[in-house]
Amino acid sequence: MKQEYLDIVDQNNNSTGQKKLRSEAHSKGLWHKTVHIYFFRIKDNSFEILVHLRSKTKDLHPNCWDTRFGGHLKSGETPEEAVLGEIKEEVGLKVNLEDLIKGEIVKRDNYPNNEFTHIYFYNFDRDISELKFEDDEVQEVRWMGTDNVLEDILSNPNSWSAGADNFKKVIKDLEYKFFLN
Repeated sequence: MKQEYLDIVDQNNNSTGQKKLRSEAHSKGLWHKTVHIYFFRIKDNSFEILVHLRSKTKDLHPNCWDTRFGGHLKSGETPEEAVLGEIKEEVGLKVNLEDLIKGEIVKRDNYPNNEFTHIYFYNFDRDISELKFEDDEVQEVRWMGTDNVLEDILSNPNSWSAGADNFKKVIKDLEYKFFLN
């Protein structure tokens, strides 16, 4: 894997002017920025989320289900540039920024992985076969209703990369932002 430099921020998301290798930011618990993208669709008047089973070879949460795609903001990159780049890199789609719904910025105080995550939502109501995943990154992908995702996270917490509380907050944000648009 190529070494990535990240811009370091303080615990209030203000730039420190430092840039560090991703590995150093994680090992030292330095604050940095990420983006998460949730693919959703409306089916039978309720939200479905595109979930994927992470590769067995991933560093974090191998062989676990995940509700989002995403990555780190590289040094000098804006959240908008990062989200478009991550969608292209992770699922092979070129989308316009106007097609995304901007969610909250979430402070994730999860030492040593301290990050401010910029949340985005993408209404993807097309066939899953249009998505092109990186080699060995994703084992399986499928649509799940948000209630089913939440139920499965609560029943099988070790099978998911994120907890139920986090997912509930994201879904509330999606519902609020979606119905505002």
